[in-house]
Amino acid sequence: MNLVNFRDLGTLVSSDGRPVKTKRLLRSGEPVALDPDTQESLVKDYHLTQIIDFRGPKEIKERPDTVLPGVKMVNLDIQHGTKANGVSLSDLAKIGKSDYVDQHMMNVYEDMVINPNPQNCYRDFLNLLLENREGATLFHCFAGKDRTGYAAALILWLLDVSDEQIMQDYLATNENRKTANEQILNDYRKQGFSEEAVQALSISLYVKAKYLKCAEKLIKDNYGDVQNYAEKVLDFDSGKVSKLKELYLGEENSGTERKK
Repeated sequence: MNLVNFRDLGTLVSSDGRPVKTKRLLRSGEPVALDPDTQESLVKDYHLTQIIDFRGPKEIKERPDTVLPGVKMVNLDIQHGTKANGVSLSDLAKIGKSDYVDQHMMNVYEDMVINPNPQNCYRDFLNLLLENREGATLFHCFAGKDRTGYAAALILWLLDVSDEQIMQDYLATNENRKTANEQILNDYRKQGFSEEAVQALSISLYVKAKYLKCAEKLIKDNYGDVQNYAEKVLDFDSGKVSKLKELYLGEENSGTERKK
């Protein structure tokens, strides 16, 4: 499958032993220029019914998603109106300072929690999941790591999947994107950027546990827990959470290991 950083969240298990259903929640990097086999697999094997794109207009114009027959396409521009909006990889390479890039990434996660536009987008995202009663949803951004990584964590928190499993899924991006990231970094080396600048840029291409922990801490410090955050900020109350679990968790069985 020529889709970078792709995975099915159906490998995870809730705290009460119910597995996340397979072929329902898919995450990835941008599904651009997909080959015929990948297109067929998404539609026929995964029963894909909707793609939710978290990128902005410029990103979409430069690299539009492959259009798949019968698949609903939705755009939710997470970074509109945030500090990260319009900041490109080239911008970060030109600045070339690791401390700056690291703080930029922390700001990205802070904005996703407390900025009104990302809040509205994630509210819409969760409601779209409730509407998709059958088939799979694929959600993505450019690399499938930050906007997508936080979205995946948000779903899994609400499904009562353990922090350990959520972090494992989040950090899996680093291995999944290793080859693609090296290609990007080598392109910048060829453009004449210093190794210091390339190493600074590399920070923005990988995830760190502290980024997701920053988002979770902001939620807990300001709202107590994810459930209260979902209800007060995302208008996603306990009834909607119950419906989310009904749609996306299977039945507990003796062969399902409860994970902490």
